[in-house]
Amino acid sequence: MTRRARRIVVGFIVPFAMFIALLAWGASSPPGSSPDEDYHMGSIWCATGDVEGRCEIDGTDTVRLLPADLTGASACFAFHPDQSASCNLDENAMAPTERGNWIDNGYPPVFYAVMSTFVSDDLPLSIILMRTFNALLYVGVLSALFFLLPLRMRPTLIWASLIGIVPLGMFLIPSANPSSWAVIQASGLWLAVWGFFEQTGRKKVGLAITATALMVIGAGARGDSAAYGVLAVLIAVALAFRPNRRFAIQLLLPAALIVIAIALFLTAGQSGVLTAETGTPDKPLLSLVLANLQALPQLWIGSLGLWGLGWLDTEMPDLVWGTSFALFAAIAFWGLRSSTSRKWIPILATSAALVAVPLYILVREGILVGVGVQPRYIYPLMIMFVGAMILGARRSTLGLGRVQLLVVGIGLVGANSLALHTNLRRYITGADVSALNLDRAIEWWWDFGPSPMTVWVLGSLAFAAVLGALIWFTWERIPADAKTTSAPLEASAPVG
Repeated sequence: MTRRARRIVVGFIVPFAMFIALLAWGASSPPGSSPDEDYHMGSIWCATGDVEGRCEIDGTDTVRLLPADLTGASACFAFHPDQSASCNLDENAMAPTERGNWIDNGYPPVFYAVMSTFVSDDLPLSIILMRTFNALLYVGVLSALFFLLPLRMRPTLIWASLIGIVPLGMFLIPSANPSSWAVIQASGLWLAVWGFFEQTGRKKVGLAITATALMVIGAGARGDSAAYGVLAVLIAVALAFRPNRRFAIQLLLPAALIVIAIALFLTAGQSGVLTAETGTPDKPLLSLVLANLQALPQLWIGSLGLWGLGWLDTEMPDLVWGTSFALFAAIAFWGLRSSTSRKWIPILATSAALVAVPLYILVREGILVGVGVQPRYIYPLMIMFVGAMILGARRSTLGLGRVQLLVVGIGLVGANSLALHTNLRRYITGADVSALNLDRAIEWWWDFGPSPMTVWVLGSLAFAAVLGALIWFTWERIPADAKTTSAPLEASAPVG
């Protein structure tokens, strides 16, 4: 098969297989399973105001009447990992709740408004449609970026999206949680803006449109994503900087993106990084700072599986987070083989944010790591950090040899399969049951679609197809003694 034909095959397999892999994760847990999803579902159902049978005003500004199966969706299993998702709920009743964005407008309205278009009288179907849409949005945005970006930026796009995606990214992207859109923004915004400065013609226009969409997606979902979006734009501007008039004129796009971020941030009542009730430990300021500094790695590694999924109650096997962290750290360290003064700008910026953002919140609220601030709040920064670390790679393999590439592929595929099985098991029977066959003794499952084992097998094989296709595409071009090659990050002439 010619290289051109292989490129076409891989270009079809990778996005399609990734979509199937994300769909499997979207089907692996019930409505209400993502963090604070009762709040987010209520906000979605009430995004269009007072609607009979969907969201009814109960005479006060703080209370809404919502379908009982929605308000109680997570009540029986949240924080109870040994309990399956087989809750007995009255689907025809309405129940009062004060959990929703109508109280303090804590979150921007865009995510809830878009998700509300999928609301129906069937709660499970509505949630599956939302999760499918977000999976498709992620794959669609990254596919568009792949074809719009210059060739030298594509390896960064691929590996920054894949290397830290298991398990938290695979769980959050196909979810009805605003953090889904935060991950999508972090995966592509900085590259879209940087590519805008480098490209010309239709690709330049396409990248401008994609960058604008990504800013709206992120900043329209979470207040903190608006701030992360501004950081992504500034990083891209620094990478593309040229001291000439053409560059100055093109700064109109980043300026407009920052205005969008600020406007959407102001629609949110709070930054979105602290929602839990907190207390104040009996610690002086310096002791509080030092204690949290020493514990910050829990949050970083927590986004790679050290902390549980869902309501933080679905504990991942050590092999999952150990593999994800090892590969993440290895690829990031490998990326340092090539470094320039310009590459250090995003590395230092994202590193500083990974320390400063959680530390500021923790110290401000007088709390310690483990309370209030969750790994998913800084997960977008982790995506940008690993992308910054691998900048400059010429090849789609990052210059890895065949054995190294196989280790990465097998590690990610194995970690994803184990994590998916663990997440399925937790909701089907509860984590107190341990068995490979997910189709036995089912206590909870959807009323439609394939069986649990089919979902697990398809999801595992689909993710394996993603890594397999990428490795197959580059295998013959990887020399047995592959040497480090990297592209300079200094400003270069735009390419068509």
